[in-house]
Amino acid sequence: MKNKTILFLSPVNHLSMMAEGWATRLNKPSWNVISTSCMNADYDVLPVEAMKEVNINIESQTPHSLKPHLVHEADVVVAIYDFQRDSLPALPDEAGRKILRWNIPNPVYYEKMPERWAAYQIVCDELAVKIKELEKELIMAPSSK
Repeated sequence: MKNKTILFLSPVNHLSMMAEGWATRLNKPSWNVISTSCMNADYDVLPVEAMKEVNINIESQTPHSLKPHLVHEADVVVAIYDFQRDSLPALPDEAGRKILRWNIPNPVYYEKMPERWAAYQIVCDELAVKIKELEKELIMAPSSK
């Protein structure tokens, strides 16, 4: 498989950073992973702590703001958002050919701490499964390059 640039996109940076952490953990030399978000958010320690529970440190990751050139350069865009509550941002027309949509509940909608923490732990596990399946999806995904 040729090298693939994978752009993880979420409404705020926590979901894309968690996905990047899992993708990096797989240590696929043919994957170049980038996490992006539609809007900046305050630092949230909960996703960092949830990932630490599985021995993945995402504290030093720097997410990028969504920019058209990142979408253009990506082989595939993985949009990670809560289908019920989040809206997918407007993406350049070309992104439609190479977008995967993952319906992941967004923990930010839980106001009480125990529920929010549990939601991050569940999301961490869900992203692990999705990332493990991603290689198969990439083989089938069309490349615009």
